[in-house]
Amino acid sequence: MVSHRRLLLGAALLTLAVAHPLRAQRVQDWQYRWYWGLKGGMIGYTLPTTGQSFNPSLGAEWVITQRRVALYLGYAQSFSAEADTFAVNGLTGTNNFVEFDGYKQIQINIIAFIGDKPLQPYVGGGFVLVTLTNARQTAASATVATAIDNAASGGFIQVMGGAQLRFARKGALFAQYQYTPQGRDFLLAGGAHAVSGGVRWAFLSSKEADPTTRR
Repeated sequence: MVSHRRLLLGAALLTLAVAHPLRAQRVQDWQYRWYWGLKGGMIGYTLPTTGQSFNPSLGAEWVITQRRVALYLGYAQSFSAEADTFAVNGLTGTNNFVEFDGYKQIQINIIAFIGDKPLQPYVGGGFVLVTLTNARQTAASATVATAIDNAASGGFIQVMGGAQLRFARKGALFAQYQYTPQGRDFLLAGGAHAVSGGVRWAFLSSKEADPTTRR
């Protein structure tokens, strides 16, 4: 009789031990989703003569979530024209007058979500390709035009942080900050700051349906 009780007790403890990790592994509404998002905000960068400049930006993003991390693909564009004198890599002097029509970012980051509550912080980092659209100098020679074109784009690391407020199981409102330390060969000195907010909606699942997924 005692051995039977011990066996039942052992079976109960084993059941509890197995049940707990199974509950912990339950897939949440926001996990394994493919979110499409739209965002708006401000992009700030430093011009050599006039200093800090902040301009409105618009963009889109895709967030493909796994259990705790996500692949973040983003696009942002400001459309404010700028003109200043720059030190251009490959050209002598610092008085090269250059104009451009906007500032564009294409972002590839990995982000990590913190917690499962509706208000959910996240942090991440990765790579960004920055381009000053239509950078030019009036009546420039082919050599000058090539040097300006080369200095008007570059690839840099990027760090980001933000938070999202999930709603309706498939949607999320978000606000985030991104910082890009730009290289010395790039036309714009110093780092670029981007603050944005918007909405994401999960139109697709990133994997086949799982019986543990809550709908």
